[in-house]
Amino acid sequence: MIRVDIMSPEFNTAYTNAMRALPVATLERPRQYGYRWREAYRCRMDPRIDEGRTYMIFDNDEDYTWFMLRWG
Repeated sequence: MIRVDIMSPEFNTAYTNAMRALPVATLERPRQYGYRWREAYRCRMDPRIDEGRTYMIFDNDEDYTWFMLRWG
């Protein structure tokens, strides 16, 4: 399991690129978009927010590597 801070420069670039690649569908609710995000990129948001920071959790190292190579 890998926990990454969204605001780290390298991951932020990849995260922004992935957000542009997965646009919001017409009349899609935020919950539906979140589900599509987790399904497409195999990651989830950390339910704890420490000191105003947000983290993404990748359960498999391969998923994190794929995400960074594809979008970073």
